[in-house]
Amino acid sequence: MMKAIHRMILTVLVCLPIGLMAQDIAGTWKMSVPDESGNMMTIKATISEDGTYALDWGADGSVEVKGKYTAEGGKMTIQDTSGSDCTAKAVYNYKIEGNTMTMTRVNDSCPNRGGPEGVMTMQRA
Repeated sequence: MMKAIHRMILTVLVCLPIGLMAQDIAGTWKMSVPDESGNMMTIKATISEDGTYALDWGADGSVEVKGKYTAEGGKMTIQDTSGSDCTAKAVYNYKIEGNTMTMTRVNDSCPNRGGPEGVMTMQRA
């Protein structure tokens, strides 16, 4: 009985880092948003572990917007640093479930970022 309990605890300890890595915000994410004509366009977001991100509008291999972020306790502060008319800091709550990340606006003075509802849903690419 004790051996079974020890094995179970060991299994949990070994698998815990794998589960935590799955929740890592760093990586490549994709989302679809309507363009000016109402047609859906893919945006590829590359979020780096060094606290930076790059946005590729149309997922055509060309980065249009760069920025920096911090993430802690389910909150992410983002700030575009180039390629955007608005460089104000914004705060979003974020949640990762499986391969889906949902960001919900807390405070963002940049118009149109986060869409009219203030929610961005991305899929890990």
